[in-house]
Amino acid sequence: MALVVIRTKDFQLAYRLIKKLRTLKISHIQLEINQIIPIGTLLWFGTPEEVNTSKDPNGVACSINNIDYVVNKTLNKILAGPDVKILTFGVDSGPRPGLAWFTDDRLIGSKQLELVDEVIDEIINTVNQISPKFPDKTLIKIGNGHRTISNRIVNECLNNDFQVQLIDEKHTSLGSRHDHVSSAKSIGLKHGILICDKLEIVPTRGEVREIQRISRLVSEGKATIPSNLAISVAIGNLSLIEAVKLHSK
Repeated sequence: MALVVIRTKDFQLAYRLIKKLRTLKISHIQLEINQIIPIGTLLWFGTPEEVNTSKDPNGVACSINNIDYVVNKTLNKILAGPDVKILTFGVDSGPRPGLAWFTDDRLIGSKQLELVDEVIDEIINTVNQISPKFPDKTLIKIGNGHRTISNRIVNECLNNDFQVQLIDEKHTSLGSRHDHVSSAKSIGLKHGILICDKLEIVPTRGEVREIQRISRLVSEGKATIPSNLAISVAIGNLSLIEAVKLHSK
């Protein structure tokens, strides 16, 4: 039986909720607004007016504009439970990092990110949703497969007072080498080396050339950023867009 119910007269909201829950692979059913919520339902989503009118404590109010935030926050908090001893993140480092999070070694969620700079914000948002004792109960496990990027993420986590372990990424790729989410799940369950001090970030020549190549694509062939700006991008001091704009001035 599905533990999550969508019960609203707002067809557009219902459609967006169904799409979001399917993406998260959360079992759910849709009911008419006048149908009774099944016994054992964990929660149900509706508009603020529908939830307020029902006076049901299991009702969760949301709108089209805040679906991602409300659904993620609600499910993270409920799936984690009230007595979390430790919240662990696995990070598959790379240009498109994979992220997975666990409470007491139980997988709660996972996500494919598109940018390295999204990692720390996603971690902080998830921690705040699950554990009010941030960051004391949180451990970040970062794969060492892409040294420049993994060192960047390590330093960002240390800047936010998280406990950090560096994980040997050998044998963490399950199936496709592009399945960063599966690798992040594996990394989150491995034991690694505790890192207490910031790591040096030294981009390789190949990494610098690759950033320069991508800068040509971003600028639609109009410009190739110089190596000094590419290095700034690699170590996280500039975004690629910022570097392209600086070079174009």
